[in-house]
Amino acid sequence: MDHEHDPPRPSLPPDDGPSLFGADQAPPSAYRVLARKYRPTSFADLIGQEPMVRTLENAFDLNRIHQAYLLTGVRGVGKTTTARILARAFNYELPAGDGRPAINQPTIHMEELGVHCQAIIDSRHVDVLEMDAASHTGIDDIREIIDNARYRPVMARTKVYIIDEVHMLSKAAFNGLLKTLEEPPEHVKFIFATTEIDKVPVTVRSRCQRFDLR
Repeated sequence: MDHEHDPPRPSLPPDDGPSLFGADQAPPSAYRVLARKYRPTSFADLIGQEPMVRTLENAFDLNRIHQAYLLTGVRGVGKTTTARILARAFNYELPAGDGRPAINQPTIHMEELGVHCQAIIDSRHVDVLEMDAASHTGIDDIREIIDNARYRPVMARTKVYIIDEVHMLSKAAFNGLLKTLEEPPEHVKFIFATTEIDKVPVTVRSRCQRFDLR
């Protein structure tokens, strides 16, 4: 076949995306930035978690908010993100403005960013403390939380402890945590996340409201 008169094919610029043959891909940091940008920040953003949202809405409306929550699900389903949204709901506070009354009570309806919201979303709020139990498994780590829990929040309404991979805690750590769960301070909430619910002691599970994320 004669290709003499075929029009020239335009060449792609080198940075127009990865090729089939192993050209450089976007650095991992770029994906992390995108993940943060599109990460849900409110209950309205959560997809596929309607049963949990309805249950929480009823509880908040009736002021029957639990002291401890247990979020289960596979890795990447959004447990930590949901925990931060829940921490935001506990501490929602919005000054009055534009003919709208001030909001200074827990609510899952958070159409605007409140006083504490951005810091909680960014995981840098002084009263919302996150711990990865995979690397902090011992009683000393839990004892530090228990001692800290006695003190009232510095800025927010509620002090929130988010413990990820809670099933990794040692038996001694669970026993120490259980005492606080049995008589929790009014100003403290716990949110536990796990990929292996069967490894969480029944005594701890029974003191939490459980949500299975999908």
